Amino acid sequence: MLVLPLRWFLLGLFLAIVAAVLLALWLDRRRARRRAAETFADTALHAVLERAPFGWMVLESPERYVYANEYARRLLELESSSGPVPAVEWGFLLDDDRADVRRGRAPKGRYRVLRLPSGRAVRWWLMSGERWDYLFLLDVTSQYEAEEARTQLFAGLSHELRTPVGAILTHLEILRLPDIPEEAKRQSLHLLQTETRRLARMVHLMLELGRLETSPEIDRRPVDLADLAERAISSLASQAQERGIHFSLEADTPLPTVWGDPDRLMQVFLNLLDNVLKHCRPGDRATVILRRAEGGVLCAVRDTGPGIPAEHLPHVTRRFYRAAKQEVEGSGLGLALVEEILRRHGSRLEISSRMEGETGTCVQFVLPTMPFRL
Repeated sequence: MLVLPLRWFLLGLFLAIVAAVLLALWLDRRRARRRAAETFADTALHAVLERAPFGWMVLESPERYVYANEYARRLLELESSSGPVPAVEWGFLLDDDRADVRRGRAPKGRYRVLRLPSGRAVRWWLMSGERWDYLFLLDVTSQYEAEEARTQLFAGLSHELRTPVGAILTHLEILRLPDIPEEAKRQSLHLLQTETRRLARMVHLMLELGRLETSPEIDRRPVDLADLAERAISSLASQAQERGIHFSLEADTPLPTVWGDPDRLMQVFLNLLDNVLKHCRPGDRATVILRRAEGGVLCAVRDTGPGIPAEHLPHVTRRFYRAAKQEVEGSGLGLALVEEILRRHGSRLEISSRMEGETGTCVQFVLPTMPFRL
């Protein structure tokens, strides 16, 4: 008969007891986790939180959350309403914030604004409870991008205003000279008028661009593009006649109705036709073309002007970029505004140009048609 020494028996008994306690703790924690998930899943509060216009998470530990509502799952790209916290940058930042809150370094909770891997911007507030920590989330991508756009807008404006303002101040000083020749006075007055017009146009376009970029949505309604294009041509007809440039319209009939902001789309046509007036020569022609296309209406402004050098084409929609000579009046903002308006309409600006043979430039885009509803 095999007799185990007493010490080995006691050690085995001790280990069995420890294993039983650990197993009990693990099962209890698992049951508690399940109860927590069920608590948030089965109560009336769950229905409210799932539809809430903000994200809400319940954190059990730095590595795990026991509940995340639909908003939080979508924003953070989580696969389920409970599970491990992803090992990504925002998860590590969440761990840091949780430690600060738990250790009393942020008694009122921790606020943070950050960019997610998806490119979305999120603002969160983390607070601590007795058992769990609570994270509230809000998608602030539009506000974040609007703030960035506003900062870039005014940074660019302050840089670009230096040239016209400097020229105006210089020629005002010239006009104060006692014995200035009449020809010099005439040239200074002409430059003052030119730079002041440029300044006014630049400020107007910058304000329009800033207003567009910082507004959450555009006003969408049915738009008759043929009527809109005719009105744009008519409004610039006298200027075109003065410059010896011929405007015309070619449109399919009938045209599908597009869905958009008529005032903003009018700005698109006016800016494109204004570019024609600035850069085309006497005797040149410009045609506004409206054609039925798959999923929308193809809009184009085609001219017989001198064309745009190929090296400039990728950059002409950048703010303040000017491919033309400095003596051509312009702000470098017209096409940037056009591109932003079209982007808001789900469209994209395409520009092609020729400087040899039959010269000219064609600017085109497709506007989506209004969805059909009974």
